[in-house]
Amino acid sequence: MRLPESRKPLLSAREAEENNTNNIGKWDNLVTLQWRNLKVEVASQSADDFWFQVTTSAGRVLLDGVSGCAVPGEVVALMGASGAGKTTLLNTLLQRNLKGLHVEGQIFVNGQEIGKAVTSVSAYVQQEDLFLGTLTVKQHLDIHAKLRLPPGTSSEEREKRVAEVMKEMLLEKPRDSRIGIPGIKKGISGGEMKRLAFATEMLNNPPIIFCDEPTTGLDSHMSLQVVK
Repeated sequence: MRLPESRKPLLSAREAEENNTNNIGKWDNLVTLQWRNLKVEVASQSADDFWFQVTTSAGRVLLDGVSGCAVPGEVVALMGASGAGKTTLLNTLLQRNLKGLHVEGQIFVNGQEIGKAVTSVSAYVQQEDLFLGTLTVKQHLDIHAKLRLPPGTSSEEREKRVAEVMKEMLLEKPRDSRIGIPGIKKGISGGEMKRLAFATEMLNNPPIIFCDEPTTGLDSHMSLQVVK
């Protein structure tokens, strides 16, 4: 895959880190994400036994030489068999759950090597939905709006943003319904629950949204609703 030319000059690692620290939350909402020559392998680990220390050098390679890009306005799908490394690639791009792994390669946002500051320009919809089932859809979004929107955001602005997200994700009808707990307490449908997960991450309008198997457990009709 040929990567697009960077729109900004590349910075040194130190300059990039300083730039990221000073510009958290200030990125242009049109973001190009690039990754080059990513390699992920299991790092050597030491385990203390009663008599001696055991060192294991598994060296198992999970990703090798992976490059690609995602440009504004496009949906990029990662497809592959179980165990192919799809979730590992997502975690690497997001710089999360990498304990015990050795990572090589570069990740850029708009031509700048970004590192762990990628979380400032992205959101992550996990495979498993985690909600407090006793809350309504509206209450859930109100709480997250207070936590996610910038300090100083007025209550009127928060209310407006919650209303916009509910309309965009078709959650106006079940806004006052309890979320519920699947298999335990009746609540909103599986499709509505998945859309609520997206709505939660969209509150602060991130330029990039990562999704791990967003249609898992849904029938074809609900899957289509989520994709739309």
